[in-house]
Amino acid sequence: MYKMKLSFVLVSFLMTTVLSAQTLQDGRKLLYQQRFHSAKETLEKVVAGSPANPEAIYWLAQAYFESKDVNAAKESLRKGMEGANGSNPLLLVAMGQAELAEKKSNDARQRFETALSLSKGKDPAVFVAIGKANLEEGGDPAYGIEKLKLGVVVKNFKDPMAHVYMGDLYRKLMDGGGAVSSYENALLMDPKLAVAKYKKAKIYLTQGSDQKDLFLSLFNEAIEDDPSYTPALYDMYVYYYFRNVNEATKFFNLYKANTDPGPSLDYEEASLQFAAGDFKNAIVKADALLQAQGEKADARLFRLKGYCFDKLGDSIQALSLLETFFTKATAEQLNPDNYVVAAYNAAKQKAAPEKIDYYFTKSIESDTILANKLDYTKRAADFYKKAKNNVKSAEWLTKLLSINPKLSKVDVYNAGFENFKATQYQRADSIFTIYKTQFPTEVYGHYWAFRSRSAIDSTMELGLAIPDCEKFVSIAESDTAKNKSTLITAYGYLAGYTANVKKDLGGAIAYLDKIIVLDMTNQDAIKNKEILQKALVQKK
Repeated sequence: MYKMKLSFVLVSFLMTTVLSAQTLQDGRKLLYQQRFHSAKETLEKVVAGSPANPEAIYWLAQAYFESKDVNAAKESLRKGMEGANGSNPLLLVAMGQAELAEKKSNDARQRFETALSLSKGKDPAVFVAIGKANLEEGGDPAYGIEKLKLGVVVKNFKDPMAHVYMGDLYRKLMDGGGAVSSYENALLMDPKLAVAKYKKAKIYLTQGSDQKDLFLSLFNEAIEDDPSYTPALYDMYVYYYFRNVNEATKFFNLYKANTDPGPSLDYEEASLQFAAGDFKNAIVKADALLQAQGEKADARLFRLKGYCFDKLGDSIQALSLLETFFTKATAEQLNPDNYVVAAYNAAKQKAAPEKIDYYFTKSIESDTILANKLDYTKRAADFYKKAKNNVKSAEWLTKLLSINPKLSKVDVYNAGFENFKATQYQRADSIFTIYKTQFPTEVYGHYWAFRSRSAIDSTMELGLAIPDCEKFVSIAESDTAKNKSTLITAYGYLAGYTANVKKDLGGAIAYLDKIIVLDMTNQDAIKNKEILQKALVQKK
């Protein structure tokens, strides 16, 4: 009887242990798939059943961290570290992770070093946890990479996620090459690790449409390796959202079948109506969700409605809804294009330029990709140019020069010319000075510098424009047919300066003769030459 009882207890213990292990793995897989709500629920049950299991406590804390709930993570760690777990290295690292999230970097570093000391630097899991912890906003990527590199050479190391975290840390350092290399190391350990292929794809995605074939191939490979891997399904849905609504819907349905239900998913489903061009129905669906879900509704529903009203030509509703969205959205929900659409709708209402400028500026500040910053700046300049506001257009084209580290001659010329048109002659001269310095053998910099300075020195008394005017002439005379009209302007200016300031009537006549050679019907040059010749005769 006793033997039977013992066997029953042993079997029950083994079954509980196996179930707990399976459930812990389930929780980790849900985290891996970014199903954070389900991961929390699963891991909370694991911890409730095994409250002293340090691995379960650690991963529950990770679920809270991923959900941006640092307080819940700290509380779960505090409870889990009562008693024998108080000096558990893995949990010490997790507590350090919480301190990093709170910007307590010194306290966190002390926790990490203590954990390494207690584990005698022989536990790969501790090194991996430190690397992951330093992905927090307050973390030190270089320190995290250093510890991961030490961890991968420790005996019994088998976790390919160490290389994935290393790649993520390299990305924080803006080292794309190091990131790709790390993800490839992860794939050497596990060739079907969907997250590594997905993260490689994300790097190529940021490099623009030239890398389209590569990142789409990697996204598809990640999905083939793990058909339930929601991040890749979601990114494929997003990629096709404005390109092919049928493909977008296909990937959304796959995503929906594998992710957690909730307001965020409801928003995405409603937004497909926008992608399909059914703006009125999208507004109806958004209103229904806002009414049913109240404060729990996804803030992006306001943006969805705003974009729909923008397409329907109602700028008042569009801007109002976007401004509501700005007050309710999380940082992750905002994107630079939102501010551009707000700027255009503010402009349609003839709002104050300050408000329009504010939204264009926000779009530039909130984007990390230089090409996008330049695009938004050009769009602002183009908007003001079409509105015939030369001063504001000149302002934005000048701002473009301050953003772009590699100035093209077109950008410099456009900024200088727009400032000249806006009568901002000092600024125009400064910009054309850049042009003529970088491209000294071209006519444009010297010509428009001369024109700008002639406007500044309107009486010619200072002779500010003469050096550039003469330099322009010396270059332009090599192709008089091409530069005919600008040469006539320059010769006319030099004739006026020579006659009125230098009092050299013969020299002035010589410049007028140059005009007549180019244009024998130029009446101004002919008449002025006659006047100067008479004056010269009288003088003699």
